Amino acid sequence: MAGNKDCPTVLDRRGHSGSVWLCFIVNERFHLKSWHIVIYVVVALLGFSLVTVYSVDISAFNSSNSGYRFTKHLLWILTGGVMLAAMANVDYHYLKKCNIPILVAAAVLLVLVLVPGIGAKINGARRWLRFSQSVSIQPSEFAKLAVIIFVAAYIEKYHSRMSTVSYGFAIPLGVVMLVVGLVAKEPDFGTAAFIMMVSLTMLIVGGARFRYVLLVALAATPVIYKVLFKANSYKFARVMDFVNSLKDPTQAHYQIKQSLIAIGSGGMTGLGLGSSKQKLYFLPESSSDFVFTIISEEFGFIGVVVIISLFLLLVWQGLKIVHRTKDVFGFFLGLGITFMFGLQAIVNIAVVSGNAPAKGIPLPFVSSGGSSLLFSMMAIGILVNIARKAEASAPLVESREEWDSTEDAAVGRLPLRIWHSITTRVAGFSW
Repeated sequence: MAGNKDCPTVLDRRGHSGSVWLCFIVNERFHLKSWHIVIYVVVALLGFSLVTVYSVDISAFNSSNSGYRFTKHLLWILTGGVMLAAMANVDYHYLKKCNIPILVAAAVLLVLVLVPGIGAKINGARRWLRFSQSVSIQPSEFAKLAVIIFVAAYIEKYHSRMSTVSYGFAIPLGVVMLVVGLVAKEPDFGTAAFIMMVSLTMLIVGGARFRYVLLVALAATPVIYKVLFKANSYKFARVMDFVNSLKDPTQAHYQIKQSLIAIGSGGMTGLGLGSSKQKLYFLPESSSDFVFTIISEEFGFIGVVVIISLFLLLVWQGLKIVHRTKDVFGFFLGLGITFMFGLQAIVNIAVVSGNAPAKGIPLPFVSSGGSSLLFSMMAIGILVNIARKAEASAPLVESREEWDSTEDAAVGRLPLRIWHSITTRVAGFSW
């Protein structure tokens, strides 16, 4: 009898522990595939999001808007579910054909945000396009996905030239910098830096020379210094708050102080659902950027471990999907989406725990916020479609095997070979 591809065969299992038997039984009984697990993880994260947002929302006592935030969040989840299903059933290769229009649309929306009277200004930043009193879109969230699609399509088209300065670095970086500059203009330096990190990672794995990245980073250091420490005082204040908090936790920013108090008070099992104290107007943005803090307080260390485990499982299954993808575009599209979710979770948790300067990076699928949730669900739909196409189709015209066998593979593909080795080990791992 043949075993599941994620578990050893019958002959192999005789020498393995009981966990292997469990893996075999679960996979064979329920026919779980990587994209199935991805969906289950997303549903679990959305479950945490719903109960936490509800907990925060009902705390708005003496407010006529009590329950409004939860209802709005639920509607965004339902809308996102529809978009996930739609993207899961649309061939992701259409995105390759439309990558330029998608990127142009994202850039146009980012420009409109900066126009007074069109872009909504909240807390000193223009980041939203408001369509009504209750409906608004944050174009920078769309820009994250648009840039990933563009870079994946670019690498697939120019993979044979990725080791050159112009095609492998200057041209794609110039396009990405245009989008990053528009996002930074809002201002939203955290999201701008996030988009740049994801793009550079994809380019390096795709064959761009790492030394070019180092040279550009060194050249951009004076500009970054000016932006952070000269142009805007609030950026400087955030950085200094973080530096001072490393020396003395009592000197941390107000939000970070309240966040650490909430995390510490949760203990092992938490205070219980709805029992958070910091959500009672002590901690701003408790249902969005700092939702992990409320989870830590109400569910304790156990809840923290569950959330982190879910994101690790999401990244693991995403890498398995990437490994099995048969074409270059699907490989880098899936890689970009997986890395986006992993990095976003790391940054958010690092910020709320006082291990990174404050940034407006939401926790995927958990933080409230329609734009982040909507485009994250779309990205998951694309990842599911990549997995389903890889399972059902024969190798495409431009396969990764053909790419790896080209003459310049040994020269310009070292990052790709390293990444292929990593994903091979990840895909072959089983409990």
